[in-house]
Amino acid sequence: MINFKREISRLCKMYTSLPEKDIEILEEKSKSLQMIADLAQGNVFIDCATEDPETAIVVAEAVPTTVPSLYQGRVVGKKILYSYEPAVYKAYHSGKPAMMNRALTHEGSHVCQNVTPIKNDEGSVIALLILETDITQQVEQEHELALLSETTAEFGRTWDIVLKDQMIPDYLEEALILLGEDGAIQYANNFAIGLIKEHNPIQQTNLTNQNILAILPFIDKADFTHQGITQREVRSMEKVFILRSICLLNKKADSKRMLLYIRDITDLRDKERQLMVNQVVIKEIHHRVKNNLQTVASLLRMQMRRGVPEETKLLYQESLNRITSIAAVHDVLSSSGLEKVNMVHIIKKITTGQVFYPYQPNCSVAIHLCTEEEIELHSSQAVSLALIVTELIQNCMKHAFIERSTGNVTIHFKQNGRSIELGVIDDGNGMDNDIETDHLGIEIVKNLTNYDLNGEFKFLQNCEQGTEAWVTFPNRED
Repeated sequence: MINFKREISRLCKMYTSLPEKDIEILEEKSKSLQMIADLAQGNVFIDCATEDPETAIVVAEAVPTTVPSLYQGRVVGKKILYSYEPAVYKAYHSGKPAMMNRALTHEGSHVCQNVTPIKNDEGSVIALLILETDITQQVEQEHELALLSETTAEFGRTWDIVLKDQMIPDYLEEALILLGEDGAIQYANNFAIGLIKEHNPIQQTNLTNQNILAILPFIDKADFTHQGITQREVRSMEKVFILRSICLLNKKADSKRMLLYIRDITDLRDKERQLMVNQVVIKEIHHRVKNNLQTVASLLRMQMRRGVPEETKLLYQESLNRITSIAAVHDVLSSSGLEKVNMVHIIKKITTGQVFYPYQPNCSVAIHLCTEEEIELHSSQAVSLALIVTELIQNCMKHAFIERSTGNVTIHFKQNGRSIELGVIDDGNGMDNDIETDHLGIEIVKNLTNYDLNGEFKFLQNCEQGTEAWVTFPNRED
């Protein structure tokens, strides 16, 4: 065991101007050097600034017992130039930790250098604790991956980022495997190694030069013998993967290598399957709601055919129209399985498929739909709007054409920015003063507009003749 205490004291007194109390701090710090070196698997040093502003001196070191040392001999007592150690210079003058990720030792090893200032009780930097770990293997893998720069622009953009830091491929949640022309593995990231171990319970001590066909059963020879880019979906061990194979041609060496990109999409396929099941369930629900509504409508028609009091026929027909309006929406939803409804199609079904009670038997009324676009609404809005259209048309039939032989009802339906506008306009006799409060249909329209659609409803007296009813509400985005 080297006597750090005696060596630190001797070197500090010989090359530095540190007082005795600062030297004692370094002697205390040196007790943990060996533990740090073994845990971090790297060489650890304590460097002190000398009276020469350009140099520092190594006053203590610890060599790891878990991995080979980065240096052939001891470096204690050797001077270093700040110009060759920028991280050391930066940490000493800033008083903050510094790191150099690509330092090169005299023996030719690539190291990652972490430098931490050691301060005295007054907060002044008296020395630097330096940890150097070997990253030579990572740098060699970087050179291996540099071949990827010759692949397609799509993959080139990704690897421009990857090559900046070798740690990135190991953080990716996709398997990356670099193969030679014969299918031998030349590189595999952490995810790829984990995937291989799942398919190969026998622990592989070294995957390098192992043939991929013997390692992953879902790989075919065709995946690494082509000269382009291929992609296919494979299933293995109850999982689903996207396998993309990219040929990397090296024109100078007249050779090629293959990059396999394997992505686990099991969760994606499971969610797609669940969505398909949910869609079928939703369609079935709408279908049953439509059937139930049609059953109710059939019962009402049956009752009307069997005979009802004359004064209740109007109420039966109005209720029947309301039910069939809601059924029309669910009929469309049962076909599409979507929560969006083409409202123009619904309005057409309402105006052509329903039988409006002949309030004025001798009056012929034509209903016109005026719209320039297909507008889709959420199902909840569609049901409310279908009822509103039904009520407003019934209101026109009931009040607008008294003692008239003909009449017209025009439905304007459009989208204005994020708002939906519905107008039901007749050319009838005009509006009575009490119409907004005396009828159930108008009360239904007001409540549906205010509470279900969060919109605005208003009646307007047409300047020529007739009445305009307008409903405006925001289109639901989700």
